[in-house]
Amino acid sequence: MAAGDLVGAVLRSVLAAVLSTPWLIGVLLLAIAKVVGLGRAVVHGGHGRDPRRTFSRAEKVALLERAGHRCEHHSWLLGRCRETEALQADHVHPHSRGGATDVANGQALCRRHNRGKAARVPWGWELAGMQRRRRAYFPPGSVTAVVRHGPRVRSTGVRQIGAVSGARALRNVPVDAD
Repeated sequence: MAAGDLVGAVLRSVLAAVLSTPWLIGVLLLAIAKVVGLGRAVVHGGHGRDPRRTFSRAEKVALLERAGHRCEHHSWLLGRCRETEALQADHVHPHSRGGATDVANGQALCRRHNRGKAARVPWGWELAGMQRRRRAYFPPGSVTAVVRHGPRVRSTGVRQIGAVSGARALRNVPVDAD
């Protein structure tokens, strides 16, 4: 028997044993979820944090107006949340995971959906769906894209703002006098 056949036979027998034992399936799925979570933490958590944690009053007003004073959470079954009271300004890409405290990384969420989201980093397909839906309710001419990682101050006195969803292009914007 060749070495490749032997390895294949061993893998098939291990897989058969795992699939025949329900608790091993659960352990395998948990291990896969932990590995994926660790990979996402490495990818999304390695950026320097924006020193400013909370949105300013003016930014909150801009986020609420841009969202039409309605929660931006969208579920595949019920559509967009109808809550209009007690809305909160939320980081789409969480501040704790390197997200910028910037209107470009903000959304209006009701208290329930903000707590449910917690510090979860949205997948690229979720951001694409959000961008597509925002075209329907954002004021005409508004930018619907989310900038995941915000302003980075370089020694040249110029901010770099990363483009959305892994795009490679960066553009330079002069630093504000905050």
